[in-house]
Amino acid sequence: MEKITLKVEERGQCGSGACGRLRKESIIPAVVYGPSGTQNVQVRKADFRTMMLEKGERAALIELHCGSTVKLSLLQASQRNPRTDEYLHIDFKEVDPNKPMVAKVPLKFVGDPVGVKDEGGVLDIARRAVNITCLPKHLPEFIEVNIADLHLEQTIHVRNLPKLEGIEYKTSAGEVVASCVNMEEETEETATAEAGTATSAAPAAEKTDAKPQAEKK
Repeated sequence: MEKITLKVEERGQCGSGACGRLRKESIIPAVVYGPSGTQNVQVRKADFRTMMLEKGERAALIELHCGSTVKLSLLQASQRNPRTDEYLHIDFKEVDPNKPMVAKVPLKFVGDPVGVKDEGGVLDIARRAVNITCLPKHLPEFIEVNIADLHLEQTIHVRNLPKLEGIEYKTSAGEVVASCVNMEEETEETATAEAGTATSAAPAAEKTDAKPQAEKK
């Protein structure tokens, strides 16, 4: 499959102070870990955002260019500031092009379920990605799930996903991917969940109110 290229640089300084200084200069601290060990690197914020726009939601292999060294990798995780949405740290997982790897691949749902169109049901999507094992060359951008023939009260499990060359599903075969449920049942379940949340929150509120009174004594 097509690879995305990203330029990174060796990062000499570690620690929260050093990482904070890098972020002020629009540089994101990162780590690459895998068969060749752990390497601290850094990437310019603009370069990383450009790569993310190119990658989108699909699964993709990323070629990390660090000087004269090139490492094939997956974007494993990223930390973001919850207030500004700025990237704080990135983890890359190095992969061997000749050995199987584990990757998370998004699911792409296609078709209009007959259970929704003609039977008054509601589509309930339980999973939007699954874990797979494959050689890097077999990594799909996404796994297409045809839901056009999904009737009311029917469910698609991981075991029902398409069989793809060189792909082994690691997510449990019994995991629910999507189902077509009765609209009334969906409404009742939502109401029950909301009621449960309100009930569990009440004791916590009482404890919070009681604490200042105890301190006054």
